Amino acid sequence: MAALIRRSLEDAGLDRPGTAYCDPQLDRLAEYYAGLERPGAYWVAVERVGSGDAPSSGDDDGGGDCDSVADSCAASGHAMNDCNTYDPGTDGIVVGGVGIAAWPGSEDTCELQKLYVAANRRGLGLGRRLLETALAFAGEHYRRCYLETHSSLEAACGLYRSAGFEFLDGPLPGGEHSAMDMWAVKKVGERDNEIYDASDK
Repeated sequence: MAALIRRSLEDAGLDRPGTAYCDPQLDRLAEYYAGLERPGAYWVAVERVGSGDAPSSGDDDGGGDCDSVADSCAASGHAMNDCNTYDPGTDGIVVGGVGIAAWPGSEDTCELQKLYVAANRRGLGLGRRLLETALAFAGEHYRRCYLETHSSLEAACGLYRSAGFEFLDGPLPGGEHSAMDMWAVKKVGERDNEIYDASDK
């Protein structure tokens, strides 16, 4: 997954400090999400290929062979903190992933983290499926879901808008990705009937 994330950021010209490219946990996502003290998880989408088959070029409908492992994370001390791990030497290739973790200093806000899809699997609905999985989990544990992204990632920004995220004028305090220039939030918990105010920090 780390290689997919780095390759995606390199393609977007975002392989620099202040982005996920330099996150120290990038090469140990399973360990990182398994060790969270508050509810969080990371999901990996795997495209299954038969022995000797070449990976799909992305010309099909993108739905039949991609398994989001959203329902496979084992429950741990704080709900679903165990990140599903995948052995690339078995029967498929990693084509996407997404995570949820608590936002620092907030009891009711989580962050959507590291939503990436392989270049040859974009535009086929996989990103939306990953996002929906993450938001469903977020709604079980938090009231709001926050994200940070970059204006150059137009497809991602469009996906977030279509999912109901409202873009803010500035970031919430406590973030680590200073190179991001767009910030958004969405209410996800059923008990949240308030309008989110970006000044409420």
